Amino acid sequence: MEPVFENVQANEGSSFRSFRVSCRDFSEDHTWHYHPEYELTWNICGQGTRFVGDSVEQYGPGDIVLVGSNLPHCWYNTPATSNELSEIMVIQFGASCFGEGFMQLPESGPVKRLLNNANLGLSVGGDTARFAARLMQTLDQQQGMERLLSLAKLLHYLAQSQELRALATPDYNLNADVNETNRRRIEQIYRFVRSNLEAEISQPQIADRVGLTSQGFSRFFKKSTGLTFVSFVNMVRVNEACRLLVGGNMDITQIAFTCGYKNISNFNRRFQSLKGMTPSEFRLRHRCDGKRVMEH
Repeated sequence: MEPVFENVQANEGSSFRSFRVSCRDFSEDHTWHYHPEYELTWNICGQGTRFVGDSVEQYGPGDIVLVGSNLPHCWYNTPATSNELSEIMVIQFGASCFGEGFMQLPESGPVKRLLNNANLGLSVGGDTARFAARLMQTLDQQQGMERLLSLAKLLHYLAQSQELRALATPDYNLNADVNETNRRRIEQIYRFVRSNLEAEISQPQIADRVGLTSQGFSRFFKKSTGLTFVSFVNMVRVNEACRLLVGGNMDITQIAFTCGYKNISNFNRRFQSLKGMTPSEFRLRHRCDGKRVMEH
């Protein structure tokens, strides 16, 4: 998918940019894009689908990702209902924000390797993610030199971690991205699937909507997302189920039907395959994790 260039401006009086966004639907002003700056994103609350290079994954509260320079990315949250909002904190910085020659210092070696590895996108997990979130929260409340030092401390901490996972495949190449027409196709497909979760969604049906043959659509979608269309639909459906499991007290069988699964056994099987636990276990664990995050 051909990404859009984003012009990043540092905060006033600062060498980098940090901000928090709280809204109902990220897609209103957020699309497939890239920028020379590195980007660290902490998903505070909300769920959805994360695209980084050729990686397509679900995300939820506590998700932290470091995106490399000029690596295309976008986050599509599941639009919240009622008064619920999705919220993220973003830090965007250039390697030069610490001054010329910083990355050539011997002490900067681990951070330099971290940023090189971020070229494929890095998902931050476990205790590292929880501690990094606290550091980001502290940085958000600081100014001046304290703020810059907190960024250095944060990157140093991430550079020491063994809980980082590459997102894009090693052979991902920005220059292989397809044109603007196909970028719009991906967005159209995502919106259609999100709007028709309860219905039967067939590949020939969606292929016709975006002007491709069924066979051509299959090749296009696999190349663009790394997923089969069936896998993608299941991922989006399970992601919506996760939101409903956490955000209310709807019966699990009703959630399954709402997300397009007519058979509860099939729903449980698909859910466990993607999340590594049953819907009941996810509901219990996620609510417990949410309480711990609020306590911190």
